[in-house]
Amino acid sequence: MTDHSETAWEQDEIESHLRSAMDALTPNVFDKIDLSTPQEIYVKPSRRVRMYRRMRTVAMAAAACLCVAVLGGGVSFYQNHRVDSVIGIDVNPSIELSVNRNEKVLQANPLNEDAETILDDMNLKNVDLDIAVNALIGSMVRNGYLDELDNAILVTVSNENEKKASSLRQDVVGDVESSLQEHAVQAVVYDQRMKVTGEIQDLAEKYNISYGKAYFLRELIRDNDLTENDMKKFAGMTMEEIAREIADRAYTVGYSKTDSTIETDAALVREVTLPQTEEETLAETTVESTGQPENEPTPAEQPSTAVRPVETTAAADEDEEEVDSGGKKAKIDYVDYESGSLNIVFKEKVKWKNPTVSVVDPDGQSYSARITDTGGTSCEIHVKGLPANTECTFTLGGVAVRDGGSFGTVKGYFETPDIADDLIDEDDDDADDETVETKPSETSRAPETLTEAVKESTHSETEYSQMETKQTEKETKTDAESAN
Repeated sequence: MTDHSETAWEQDEIESHLRSAMDALTPNVFDKIDLSTPQEIYVKPSRRVRMYRRMRTVAMAAAACLCVAVLGGGVSFYQNHRVDSVIGIDVNPSIELSVNRNEKVLQANPLNEDAETILDDMNLKNVDLDIAVNALIGSMVRNGYLDELDNAILVTVSNENEKKASSLRQDVVGDVESSLQEHAVQAVVYDQRMKVTGEIQDLAEKYNISYGKAYFLRELIRDNDLTENDMKKFAGMTMEEIAREIADRAYTVGYSKTDSTIETDAALVREVTLPQTEEETLAETTVESTGQPENEPTPAEQPSTAVRPVETTAAADEDEEEVDSGGKKAKIDYVDYESGSLNIVFKEKVKWKNPTVSVVDPDGQSYSARITDTGGTSCEIHVKGLPANTECTFTLGGVAVRDGGSFGTVKGYFETPDIADDLIDEDDDDADDETVETKPSETSRAPETLTEAVKESTHSETEYSQMETKQTEKETKTDAESAN
């Protein structure tokens, strides 16, 4: 039997010697260490400290979110309580509505005693603008400031943004017209876009009138070469009285002689009339048809006096030629229709006076049309309810060539949805078969309402325009024959 004890001892001894040898390899530099630099010892933070740090982080994040929410809410609050536009409504009561960007009323400001009566016990704050306008018109009707017949309203829109002001102007005028029809009231509506200047403020304070009325009267005085005495007289009138004066004296409204183009913020005049019943329409047709020659069209067939641009021709007698030798007729260059908007461009610069428009289809059905903008060489008309793929006719009144032209009406044609260019630019041979369409003569009488007075103020100018067109076409044909 082999004894391993001596072998085991020898192995342990060997391991001891190896351990001593390894220890001897490590240098002893403890005395050489620089103990002037303190040694950092990491101590794990306690649970309480960790919870505190975590809560502090969450609190800071919550505070940041709260700041963002408060800042965003503050900006929104500021925007909703900041006056974005001012709407002025003048009849004799003069009221200004301050609205925010969302067209909510912030304040309704009465500018005279009559306006205080209109706003009595009426809280319009935070009310939608269209509802506020309807409420004001209704209050004016109830208090007798607007009756069934003779009325005039001035609508003024003030906004720094031209595009926003133009859009808001159309909306407010539409609201006013709808409210007038709802309350069975006929009226002449003047609308304008205005920028308040020092001059306007001085005029408003001097004559104790609204900014909108001051601007309107200033333009009226300038356009018609009137005096300061006229300004003083108009300032004391109601809008109904001013409209009557404009119609009686055939004053120009919305056209400035000193400008190269018609200002888009100038006043436009619109007539709001009530729809006639079937019995009234039939009665009018019967009366106007009495004593009318057989070869003339009836009023039902011909809703308004109109002359087709460029192509109109007729045989005129010598008396008509002499009367019409004073001015040129406005001529249409082209017409563009798209999505209910009719854009008419003229060949020359034009001026406007109480513009009107009517649109009918081949069956004589008329459609709702409103002039939304007038310019130096064009105008824009908004039409509702037109059928597709139909040739329609529009008649535009109150337009004249700027230099030496006479106010009258022009007629044009367009197709929905596309424009038929051949209907505007036909040959002169086709025009020879055309005749000037005129209204049947009626017994002269004084206008019974303000809207009739406004219409009749341009009637004689329309007749002169028609005769002038005849003369122009006749001279053109004579020149062509001479050249041949």
